Amino acid sequence: MTINVDELKKWMKQNSKHLVVGIVLVLVGFAGYHYYKSQPKSIVSHVKPSYSGYDGYGSLTYNSRDVGNEVTRVVYRSAGFTKKQTEELLSNDPVLMTDIRLDPKLQANYDRAMTMLGTIRCDFDHADNLKNGDKVTFRVTSTSSKSPVKSEKKVFTVKGLEKIKTVSLKDFLKDNPVTFKGYNNYASLVLPKDKDGQEPFRDNDEKENLSNGDKVRLSLSESYLEQLLAKGESISSKEITIKVSGLKNITEIENLNDLLAKNDDFVKSKHENTSSYTYAIEKVGDYLKYDPNYSGFFSSDSSEQVRLVTVYKITETYSGKPTVSYGYYGYSAEVVNDKLVTEDAQTVGGYNTEDLENLIASLKTEGYTEYKAS
Repeated sequence: MTINVDELKKWMKQNSKHLVVGIVLVLVGFAGYHYYKSQPKSIVSHVKPSYSGYDGYGSLTYNSRDVGNEVTRVVYRSAGFTKKQTEELLSNDPVLMTDIRLDPKLQANYDRAMTMLGTIRCDFDHADNLKNGDKVTFRVTSTSSKSPVKSEKKVFTVKGLEKIKTVSLKDFLKDNPVTFKGYNNYASLVLPKDKDGQEPFRDNDEKENLSNGDKVRLSLSESYLEQLLAKGESISSKEITIKVSGLKNITEIENLNDLLAKNDDFVKSKHENTSSYTYAIEKVGDYLKYDPNYSGFFSSDSSEQVRLVTVYKITETYSGKPTVSYGYYGYSAEVVNDKLVTEDAQTVGGYNTEDLENLIASLKTEGYTEYKAS
């Protein structure tokens, strides 16, 4: 094909204005495209949050892997990798990774991309304890002014969380009743366990030797409330005061006085007169300790136990000189169906001292209370 130069010159002269405009448009388009490519890219349109849990205690997750891949994709492209290479990098293509190690230019691009990725942070401002209608903000930031990913934020509205089901503490107690174990003036609190074996309540006062009419303050533990909320349940109030009632008197243990009567023989067996010493023994008072959950040294099983001791004034006379001391002596026995198992009773004895007040204070510290036989 032969080009007629004269005709070409004539055509260019006739269309010079159009030609100039076309060239300008091409240049502007090229410049615009180059400018667009050089601008940081937005990635927030890829963020898709999801909400789960219950209103007021909900949590947020989002497609962090997809968002992370998009950030990485933008950074790889800006570092000089082709579209094909970028996708291969995202899939950890072993062949391309080998090429990068062997090619200084590719290695430089890769190092630049890794450094840039380390400057970029993407996340929500908070993702826990959410309620419907809350505003959560997704932020993209970078510590580099050359980041190819646009620093920006996008606000989302929390929705779709389930409503919490609230029950009254009174109804909760019907399903998880608090009980008392023992006898009037000697009872203890028994905290309930729920169907999962958890103890919902804490005893705020930790009183011992409870009596009819006493009041105990209970509160629901924070850890238990959190477990309920995780299941979409709540209780209307956290604390309650319960009045102790329905306890039988300890005198209803039918053979209690039979055990008490053994104390005199026990103390006398420990202080028998001899040719050198004589003893005068006087009763000062009786003291009882009730343990609803006693377990011995060699058994993990627990049982109800009563310890019934008598404090005695013991006057020992040697060579006509009297010496006074005080001590307690008695027995412990298991309680079964309001009756003591006396045949298995064990002796209980304490030290002798000249200080009666200190002895009685020591007994009370150990949980004994004064007992009046009926």
